Amino acid sequence: MTTIGEILNVSVEALSKAGVDEARLDARLILAHALDLTPEKVFGYPEKELDQDGLARIEALVARRAEREPLALITGEKEFWSLRFAVSPDTLIPRPDSETLIEAVLAAYPEKNASLRILDLGTGTGCLLLSLLSEYKNATGMGTDFSQGALKVARQNARSFDLSMRAGFILADWHENVSSFGTFDVVVSNPPYVPDGEESSLQPEVAQYEPHSALFAGIDGLQDYRAITSMLSGLANVGASVFFEVGINQANAVMRIMEKAKMTDILVRPDLAGVERCVSGKI
Repeated sequence: MTTIGEILNVSVEALSKAGVDEARLDARLILAHALDLTPEKVFGYPEKELDQDGLARIEALVARRAEREPLALITGEKEFWSLRFAVSPDTLIPRPDSETLIEAVLAAYPEKNASLRILDLGTGTGCLLLSLLSEYKNATGMGTDFSQGALKVARQNARSFDLSMRAGFILADWHENVSSFGTFDVVVSNPPYVPDGEESSLQPEVAQYEPHSALFAGIDGLQDYRAITSMLSGLANVGASVFFEVGINQANAVMRIMEKAKMTDILVRPDLAGVERCVSGKI
């Protein structure tokens, strides 16, 4: 019989050889998922023996992670803003960097009882919109995406968090007019911003497994910021705030795009690593 401690060590070795960062943490989380245990129990009961079914499940999942499939796709979920979001190959995996946008909105609108109308362009899992609705109990919102698969996941997450009555999701891209649904007070967006041709700079987990349509954005990585700012006047109220996630070293360029669109009060907010991650402004 094989014990949890033994298969954990074997799994860590396999993931380390595959070049996986934080191999021990990922191995623990894979074991916890495969055995329906908490990570603490995986760590605390190394002597527990495994049956063949449990061992087979672990070995299959470790093999997937060794191929650099993201852990979130293996487990089917990812934590964001203390909420557990379902994910799929149709969506970007929520990242801590994107929580910078939530912090920026909360700083700009400290009144939690505000009846805000929030628009999330390129919603993916719905992580930005649904996290904001979890904070603003009187707010409502709309998420758009041009992927039916992503919208299915976003709606699933809204149901999981009991937010379906306040969150709607529609099939649309930047260039389609969604003004028939009214205008909005807050616009958030994490658009594609990786320049075409820079796929080799991405981790295999991203380049091989996340949707390219949600990653790449033209020769300079800025084409979607231009598209979004050009359509905002028909979607946002006068004085509404817009919050963009941006890539490394893109903040100044996005600021110039927003200035060209006659936006005011433009601010930059860094993420926890000090990277200029959120650029905001007012219509």
